[in-house]
Amino acid sequence: MALNHECLGKTYPEQTLKVEAERTKAYAESYNDDNPWFLDESREGGIVGPPLFGVVYAAPCLGQVLFDSEINADLMRLVHGEQDMHFLQLVKPGDVITSSAKIVSMEEKSSGEFFEVDVDSKNQDGEPILHCRLGFFIRGEKKGEKKPPAEEPPRPPVAYSQAMAVTDDQTYRYAEASGDHNPIHVDDNFAKMAGLGGIILQGLCTMAFTSKAIIDEVLDRDPTRLKRLKVRFSKPVRPNDTVTTTGWETGESEGRKVYGFEVMNQDEQLVIKNGIAEVV
Repeated sequence: MALNHECLGKTYPEQTLKVEAERTKAYAESYNDDNPWFLDESREGGIVGPPLFGVVYAAPCLGQVLFDSEINADLMRLVHGEQDMHFLQLVKPGDVITSSAKIVSMEEKSSGEFFEVDVDSKNQDGEPILHCRLGFFIRGEKKGEKKPPAEEPPRPPVAYSQAMAVTDDQTYRYAEASGDHNPIHVDDNFAKMAGLGGIILQGLCTMAFTSKAIIDEVLDRDPTRLKRLKVRFSKPVRPNDTVTTTGWETGESEGRKVYGFEVMNQDEQLVIKNGIAEVV
């Protein structure tokens, strides 16, 4: 059944979440982060939530979209294709975050359908906290030949690199901390039924690895300097994989330094491509 294009532009009721220290710390630990900004409550100014904690307070309103039967989205064939997050402020324990979602695009592609959702979040003072655009692909039958990939331009020298070993229990820990209990991440039989060959890691956990890489290696572990992170998920990551984030400078935009990056697994297969990070 095709997506219902009458849902384009549909908005959903606001959802509110109170930020708690135990939840922000658990989220950082779920993707193997040991940054004191996220974990050491005795540090001056206290702790803040990791940038990717935005997926936690955005999740309730996003769930309204994905489980909206009016859209006609086949969840068995749905994959998370892209994510673009603009970090306007980091949250801290005690904040009350209100988020709202809107369907902003729908289109048919040669091998399925694609739709995008915008999520905007604000704090208890009405200040914008996060703008996020999420892209979802619904796999279908291929219609025609796949275009050959465009030739990649020469890449600048590597500016930073960080490897991450995916633990055997990573999908379960991330599910608990993020609220993403999609059975393709925690139920091996279901993942096989979905054609994935077994449990795969949440794409947003891999994205969190990329935030850790640039914060650790470029930003002196200061998460407030990360202002944007965009990724395109290209291949599943599995428990016990080792993934390496590699980044390079691409220029400046509106006073921010811009990096391109990619993530490759131990078999030199790209699992995230076309990554963009903007920092100050």
